[in-house]
Amino acid sequence: MTEQLREEKRKIEELHEVASEMEACTSKDEVYRLGVDAAEGILEFDICGIDMEENGYLVPKASSSEMPNDGYDALEADKGLAGRTFQNGESFLIQDVRTMDEAEPVQEQYRSILSVPVGDYGVFQAGSRKAEAFDEDDLELAELLMSHVTEVISRIDSQSALRESEEKYRTLVEGSHDAIFIHSGTEFQFVNDRVSEMTGYSEEELLGMPVWNVVHEEDRDRVQSLIERREQEGETPHYQLRIRTKEGEVRYVELSVQAISYDGEKAHLGSARDVTERRKRKQKVERQNERLKEFASVVSHDLRNPLNVAQGHLELARETGEQRHFEKTGSALGRMESLIEDLLKLARQGQDVSETESVGLETVVRRAWSTVSTGTSTLDVADDLGEVEADDGRLQELFENLFRNAVEHAGDDVTISVGRLSDGGTRCSEPEIEESEPETDAPPVEFGETGFYVADDGPGIPVGEREKVFEHGHTTADDGSGLGLSIVSSIVDAHGWTVRVCEGEAGGARFEISTV
Repeated sequence: MTEQLREEKRKIEELHEVASEMEACTSKDEVYRLGVDAAEGILEFDICGIDMEENGYLVPKASSSEMPNDGYDALEADKGLAGRTFQNGESFLIQDVRTMDEAEPVQEQYRSILSVPVGDYGVFQAGSRKAEAFDEDDLELAELLMSHVTEVISRIDSQSALRESEEKYRTLVEGSHDAIFIHSGTEFQFVNDRVSEMTGYSEEELLGMPVWNVVHEEDRDRVQSLIERREQEGETPHYQLRIRTKEGEVRYVELSVQAISYDGEKAHLGSARDVTERRKRKQKVERQNERLKEFASVVSHDLRNPLNVAQGHLELARETGEQRHFEKTGSALGRMESLIEDLLKLARQGQDVSETESVGLETVVRRAWSTVSTGTSTLDVADDLGEVEADDGRLQELFENLFRNAVEHAGDDVTISVGRLSDGGTRCSEPEIEESEPETDAPPVEFGETGFYVADDGPGIPVGEREKVFEHGHTTADDGSGLGLSIVSSIVDAHGWTVRVCEGEAGGARFEISTV
């Protein structure tokens, strides 16, 4: 091996060592400095520098120690030999720059120039005061060195862009109103703050926790089937489901999930939004729409009938003067007044309960009894009814309507009993009536021991009628409005309770209200 080949081999090995050192750099300025130092120390270029393109100019970034004190200024990126190198991505070896127009402007003392592109980023140039100071080997070694510089600069740019992208993504995710999470397999790998707020678990508790732990136990099979079917069909799954928070509260969420790559492995990115309040508002609107229909029915039919009766008897009274026609007119007007009063109550009770307090049941029961025309009826209140979390005024109206219903159907001498479900004797064996039909994706109603009952010793309600008693307009009394028990159902519904009716111990009707 000749001395020239050994020297070239040494330089290549040393350049590779410099490349390894560059890999540890975290800033571009470090890379520029190492590149120029290698050109000066290993390639033995006395005067050299690296210029990088910025806003249409090639701006000096690093230069050799032998560079004249006045150095050189930024040059337009399309001017001179440096501009030609940068624009074309082509290396040049100029043995005498004084013969090359493209080399302008140059300092007069330079005779030969070696110009190499630094990728798409800039230009490396070496100069000499002597003509023919560089050869093809010098050019190849300079290109090798600049390839190392280009590779590291590209890596730093990519990492910087990635960090910026990650920061933007994290800012977007953390600032999102939606709960955003990533799970690999079945475990959470990433969660934003909204996931913690929605589930009640801290970020530390969620990370590594199986996703299914927060999905409502009765929705897991359905959701799993949806995921499998939609992934097979190539669709992004969108669905509603229930979650159970750390405190055991059930919340409704809308969820979308799509497959992604996370840390080099298949994962799923999910976005969830709590729609519990929106669901409540929708149900409230549906209830209000239903009551609008009820009001229209009362106005168009129930109120019109007694109005027609009153008008007819009033006309007869004018013609005949008989007292009985005035009495019929007064009775019809009284019927209308009763209907209007019930109608207003129904409208009022259709509103959701916004504020509740702990109220003593016995106090409310006796106050309600005192406001109802009960004749010679008897009220039997069990000892220690306890308290219930409720709207005091609406709870009183619930009892008023149940008492009035018992008197209307069982007579003035009925005995009405009020007690707790936990010690009320015979219980309704099956929940024959509930305040509303649960939606298909809602949990089944569990009728617990917490609550109260109102029972009477009247004729009771036939089994075939028990499913209808809470319907608007349903009544078996000649002068009944059919709204009393509908109002009861509305109050129960507004509190989130359930109500059912069956036969009591004394053979009459027994209404059970579960408050859980």
